[in-house]
Amino acid sequence: MSVQRTVVHIPEEIANKYRFVVVTGKRCEQLQRGAYPKVEVTVPMNKLGQPQEAPRLASFWAQVAIKEVEEGRIAFEEPEVITLDYTTEIPISVE
Repeated sequence: MSVQRTVVHIPEEIANKYRFVVVTGKRCEQLQRGAYPKVEVTVPMNKLGQPQEAPRLASFWAQVAIKEVEEGRIAFEEPEVITLDYTTEIPISVE
């Protein structure tokens, strides 16, 4: 069995692979819903030599999204982390 592996370059502004996956996944969803690609796209052909319907090709749009994010063409906002301090100390009775 052959396993195909995609090696990606994670841009410095994204900083980690988990954020890369989230940003790429959201962009892939936008592309599948009809968003205009920000990189040059060649739609794959079917067995008859006709262009396939690109919106149905999830793996195709995933590769487009990965390329867009790698090239820094997708803007994202880093969520603000709010720390709430609602700690209450209650003594435990051991009677």
